Amino acid sequence: MNAAFFYQTVSGRFLLRLLQGAHLFSLAAGFLRTPFSCVLIPWYIRKHQIDMRPFVLRHYHSFVDFFARAKDECLFEEAPGVLISPCDGLLTVYPITRNLRIHMKGSWYRLRDLISNRETADSFRGGYCFVFRLQAKDYHHFCCIDDGTLLSTIFLPGQLHSVQPIACDTVPVYRLNRRWWSVLDTAHFGRVVQIEVGAMLVGGVHLCKVQGECQRGEELGHFELAGSTIVLLVTESVRKQLHMYEPYVASLGGYAEVPVTMGQGIGVLRDA
Repeated sequence: MNAAFFYQTVSGRFLLRLLQGAHLFSLAAGFLRTPFSCVLIPWYIRKHQIDMRPFVLRHYHSFVDFFARAKDECLFEEAPGVLISPCDGLLTVYPITRNLRIHMKGSWYRLRDLISNRETADSFRGGYCFVFRLQAKDYHHFCCIDDGTLLSTIFLPGQLHSVQPIACDTVPVYRLNRRWWSVLDTAHFGRVVQIEVGAMLVGGVHLCKVQGECQRGEELGHFELAGSTIVLLVTESVRKQLHMYEPYVASLGGYAEVPVTMGQGIGVLRDA
């Protein structure tokens, strides 16, 4: 059975509800935390052509241990005023208008579908919405985009669905999925919101901190088990000053997904 069966057939959608209700995804996630799941690691590396050279540690206690593997060293652009990517993934960028609908592989979402505070969502009108879709081969840790203060982190339980494109064609995946959204006051980009969206199975996120001072490039957490998405919001004043680097201009308006890596500069403030 594949994602098309679960999301594009009546019987598949019925079975998916039964599986969720029976907590079978949690049982599967439990298996992936056991040493027996290590047999899946070589297959996963081959299937997704993962470059293991940046990872010093080669022995893992479980598949989850492997999936959450940390690099020995993570590099990031240190120049002030450069906006860095918080994670690996495929980037699309949307100007935030009153009627913004974010296109996610056949489905459309409002900011208020992603965060639980309408006033906060409205405060970013005129800004940019950066969507980073992590793939199976990507590094699943994420970092702080600038020096600043993490003011708060709010958890929304949602429902867990696959983030495969076939699932996004059928259900509003990101609106239903488990997610965490954080408000940060940053040194160069003012107030930003960062949203981490979980996926099917446990949709888990391990957060290193939920409040307090943070530094550019500092790890904020990592995803567990499945492909995930990060959404970053910046204000209108930042959008007006931000010069997107040439490789990422194609991502504006949601017309293309452009590969990025964590810590890589994707644009710079003109007065920086």
